[in-house]
Amino acid sequence: MSTTTTGEQAGYMFDNATDEAANQLRFLGEILDPGTRRVLTEAGVASGWNVTDVGAGAGTLTAWLSDQVAPGGHVTAVDLDPRHIPAGPNITVRAGDIRHMKLDGSQQAVVARLVLMHLPEREQVLARLMEALAPGGVLVVADWDCTWRDMIRRSPSPRATELIERFHDGLLAFGESRGADMGWAKRAPEAMLRAGLVDVTSHIESRSWRGGTGICLLHRSNSLQREAALLDAGMTREDLAELREVLMDPDLVMSGYLMHTTVGRRPTTA
Repeated sequence: MSTTTTGEQAGYMFDNATDEAANQLRFLGEILDPGTRRVLTEAGVASGWNVTDVGAGAGTLTAWLSDQVAPGGHVTAVDLDPRHIPAGPNITVRAGDIRHMKLDGSQQAVVARLVLMHLPEREQVLARLMEALAPGGVLVVADWDCTWRDMIRRSPSPRATELIERFHDGLLAFGESRGADMGWAKRAPEAMLRAGLVDVTSHIESRSWRGGTGICLLHRSNSLQREAALLDAGMTREDLAELREVLMDPDLVMSGYLMHTTVGRRPTTA
């Protein structure tokens, strides 16, 4: 879930150390956890499994997984800055950059949510995640398709629409300048099949939210975290203040980006 950095490294758009990070991570969990939980339940996550949660962010998915695999199972939560991840009796928290980490092997599942889209080395990291799986283990890769921009279901005004579009333009351009691939999610199934996973399927979903809820709160949080980048992109402080008011307006109705959650299994035989 988390795309964190302790410096201005390429590949990470946000920073878990900022004052706004806890809000951002909480909003992400509220938006994304229900869908990820459904996919993992369908994949068979059960008592006794060993699972690694990469980019664990606030640890909301980690905590849910720890309940599902208990007793006897274990969850490893990985994040570059894991300060927001809660402790637990069957949870190990590892701080580090997945691009340079070796994961424990023999995992029944590895989950990477909102991670690979941000990393220029995404296919090398995908191979690293696969290596951690036991035969028959499940890899779950979830990323937003940010090339899909038909998100405004109802706008309070043409000015509100303009501000939202300019915000998205600026934020996504910032991500791309750091190596993010905003359309990677659509290509994840092909990459996973090419890497040798089997039974590869994608679950694609979104939903609408009124201003002051869900994705609107996340966009507002993102506008605070990356205000400097948005100013560099041509928005003014007055624009951003007005944008934040729009995102709290209940007359606004927005869909989230399309979330592609792609699941594949490591073959049980070579």
